[in-house]
Amino acid sequence: MFGGLLQVDPAWAGKVQFYELLFGTWTVYVFLVLLFEKALRHPLSEWKYAMITFLGAGAFWINHYFQKAPFWLTALNVYTVAFLVAWWWLGVRGASRSLGWKIAAMLGAIAFTIAFIGFEQISRAGVERWGMHEFCWMTLSFFGFVWLIWWRGRARAAAPVG
Repeated sequence: MFGGLLQVDPAWAGKVQFYELLFGTWTVYVFLVLLFEKALRHPLSEWKYAMITFLGAGAFWINHYFQKAPFWLTALNVYTVAFLVAWWWLGVRGASRSLGWKIAAMLGAIAFTIAFIGFEQISRAGVERWGMHEFCWMTLSFFGFVWLIWWRGRARAAAPVG
């Protein structure tokens, strides 16, 4: 029924594997929490961490399906601007902080992106250079997500209400 609705040319696909996204997602979530809570000293609501991470993972979609498309760079640039607007809206806007803090917080989006790509590249190196099967990275990610949910659940349960 939907097979003809949207066709993506297979020749546009990049060399990006799902295990990279999965490993990068839970590890960059940890990075994001530490960035806002420890470095910036500005804890966010948990849903904001989840949304920023989800939107950051959207770049994977562009790189996986459109990396070799003629419009790839345009799509990536548009997505980058949208991501930066979302970062501002979710993490910086409304904070009663100095201009310097807001600039540092916005630079955090760059650090987040570099960290995300770095975590994905670690898993890729594990498969391509170290001979690990992608199943290993999927397993690490499964337990990583279980730990992450437990960790963040404990952190919020211990937080004072009000």
